[in-house]
Amino acid sequence: MRVLLIRLSALGDVILIEPVIRALRAFGATTIDLVTDARFATLMARATDVDRVVGYDFRGDARGLRGVARVARELGDGRYDWVLDLQNKVRTRLLARRVAARHRMVLRKRSFSRAIASLWGADLPIDDRHASEIYFDGLARAGLPLSAPELRPRLRRITPPGSPAVVPLGTRTAIPHGRSPPLRVGLCPAATHATKIWGASGFGALVSGLRTATDLPPMSFVAIGGPNDRTVLDAMRAEAGAAAFEPLDVSKLDVDGLATVLASLDLLVSVDSGPAHLAAAMDVPTVVLFGPTSFVRWGPRGGPHQVVSLALDCAPCSNTGGARCPRPERDHACMRDLKPARVIDAIRAALFAAGRLMCAPGDER
Repeated sequence: MRVLLIRLSALGDVILIEPVIRALRAFGATTIDLVTDARFATLMARATDVDRVVGYDFRGDARGLRGVARVARELGDGRYDWVLDLQNKVRTRLLARRVAARHRMVLRKRSFSRAIASLWGADLPIDDRHASEIYFDGLARAGLPLSAPELRPRLRRITPPGSPAVVPLGTRTAIPHGRSPPLRVGLCPAATHATKIWGASGFGALVSGLRTATDLPPMSFVAIGGPNDRTVLDAMRAEAGAAAFEPLDVSKLDVDGLATVLASLDLLVSVDSGPAHLAAAMDVPTVVLFGPTSFVRWGPRGGPHQVVSLALDCAPCSNTGGARCPRPERDHACMRDLKPARVIDAIRAALFAAGRLMCAPGDER
């Protein structure tokens, strides 16, 4: 069985198709090809069990029909048994039609009534299933009922050529914090959508609290973000004190470089973002802060991970976040009212689950 998967963006959504790849292999797929955003192509080729990845650069001179034709030519004339469009955008639907296949599936995340409502600006949040489950539900409705493995995505850790392999956290032994080297903790304050951001002041207060907590090991911090996040990262460093951070500019790295940095961390504290999904898929413990989006849909599954959410009655209010809070009278309370002490409690729980604390949170022995 030859299968073509199409999922272009965003980074977290692409990572969350990995359980589908494993399920297709178990189902008997002999060839699995993937079309994704060119920025993610190397990562997915090296870190998942696909046979070929074709990068689609739909932002440059390959926009529109020209880009669709270019990707179709690169895929060649081979006929697929299944073409699975897991994005359902105009460009992905056009590409799926250009590829020879016996069967095609286009993912539909919403019921017909919800799809109509979304056209009128009422895009009701999906809050009853994890994003990976949505993929499997769509496949089953199309006549491809796969047996879902654990819905937790798993990516192979990648390291730069010539670098020593990163030791998985599960193989480390917990050491009393007075004798251990500093834990390497990543802090990711930025997201594409403004309402998902906790803010530089929140992360600054978090660093202060972590550095003064007597029951936690010493920590060094790494600012995590992309080229569009430098203003937020600089503000966080200013709030927390630049001396607390390693002199590493992650914002200059591509996605593969980001993956190698995340794989070296003992813990990542992040808002709901692509780096959070990437770290969790590589078994790096995460603490993920949720406000306007659904932690049921986007939260990490299994493993030494923690979700922090105030779970207000108005949340989730969006599937992806937005530019401003839709409830002005609440003034972004879902993130603004989140206190550092609550995040520190979640960090304790994640470190204990990962074997990096000797005693359970609240245990005074």
